[in-house]
Amino acid sequence: MKEYFYLFNYPPEDQQLCLLEYKYLFHQEFQQCLVTNQDIDVDTSVFIKGKIDIWAKANDFDKLLKKLSQQHHDYQDFKIIYLKNPTTHVDYQDSLKKCLDISWYVDGSVDMVHPRHVIALSKVNDLWLVGDYHHGVPSWQKHDSKPNTFSNSLDIRLARTLINIAGENDKTRTIVDPCCGMGTVVLEGLALGYNICGFDISREISWKARNNLIYFGYDGMLITRGDINQCHHHYDVAIIDIPYNLYTPITYHEQCSIIRSARKICNKLVLVSYEEMDSELRAAHFQIKDKILRKKTEYVRFGRYVYVCF
Repeated sequence: MKEYFYLFNYPPEDQQLCLLEYKYLFHQEFQQCLVTNQDIDVDTSVFIKGKIDIWAKANDFDKLLKKLSQQHHDYQDFKIIYLKNPTTHVDYQDSLKKCLDISWYVDGSVDMVHPRHVIALSKVNDLWLVGDYHHGVPSWQKHDSKPNTFSNSLDIRLARTLINIAGENDKTRTIVDPCCGMGTVVLEGLALGYNICGFDISREISWKARNNLIYFGYDGMLITRGDINQCHHHYDVAIIDIPYNLYTPITYHEQCSIIRSARKICNKLVLVSYEEMDSELRAAHFQIKDKILRKKTEYVRFGRYVYVCF
């Protein structure tokens, strides 16, 4: 069975967010260096630093070379790198020598400056592994340039992570953002291939969100004007950044009404809030599965709470 190696990286303030996403993408306890048979595109998560499609692995480097000798790899303009990881330190000169050793088992031509193909060698604890290397490319950053936004919009990194927590890499799931604002979450869901739509109670905001979708080549009518309290459709997951009175005129009663209505339209809820809403979620008959505080920086006490509820 084909195996893959993933290397994760995150800033200190996003540690809990990374671990929460990891739980729903890979369905296991977090490992900063992961070997698995799950094939997830390197660009899916903002926390995946790199990925190796494993050709061979062994606890002894000579055994690794023997396995490579039984395979055939032919690439034009390739280079071989040693991929550093936090579990195991390999001396720089030793890593260079071992990359050279690997190169004897790859046919083709070498181009260290402008390679068309990159092969990576790494050692995780006692395990050597080698294969095709894919470096995380932040293609999601392009959505930062959407024409319409406002200061309290969800940042792109958080929006993409919420999609991964909600969808769990299952593209058959239907997802809705019923308080979609400028459509940031919908944009990230569409970019990842999900069946997602959104609506907002404000005529002006929903119109601007539609234009954001159109700007990036998506169907603008995936966002409409609507009120969650009047919604009669049902979805697998809802993602809600709960409106709050600091920027949007809304009462506590209206916030609770949004949560109660969410219970009617979805099986799973991913809720973002500036305040803890445990009691409000339970009152709406949600079971809180996970809860974290995503802070703006490592040293502040405030931030946004992220809930995963069923």
